[in-house]
Amino acid sequence: MSDYADGLRAFEQGKLDRALALFSAAIAAGDDIANAYSKRGVCRVRQGDPQEAERDFRAALTADERCLSAIVNLGNLMLERGDLKEARLYYAQALRIDETYAVAHYNFGVLLRREGDIAGSVHELRLAAKYEARPAAARNRLSFWKRR
Repeated sequence: MSDYADGLRAFEQGKLDRALALFSAAIAAGDDIANAYSKRGVCRVRQGDPQEAERDFRAALTADERCLSAIVNLGNLMLERGDLKEARLYYAQALRIDETYAVAHYNFGVLLRREGDIAGSVHELRLAAKYEARPAAARNRLSFWKRR
């Protein structure tokens, strides 16, 4: 197994210190760098260190500007800070990259609810549920239309 894969397993088991160390090792080894930074950032959020988490999410985007998890997680940090305008920009960026990304729709729905746009929130949450239920079908449909 790779350090990144081992880090995922530790993360899923709730062993955040171990996961953080494994994601750091993966980054040093060049093993799925963007995703390792992004997951390490999530570990840091869960450990109560949003500043270091933000650094990791931004490092993930330096490694891969299309790293959806890092983009959405930056949006989540902005949402938690109350910077709804900035959060909206990150969710929109993620959805421009992949309009079927359920996590971005869900979090955008949360943002809209916070802004008081109940209809918009319900719409986004329904899209999130739709794409979460059928991610492969949604991605195939998107690929088909992009090829045309």
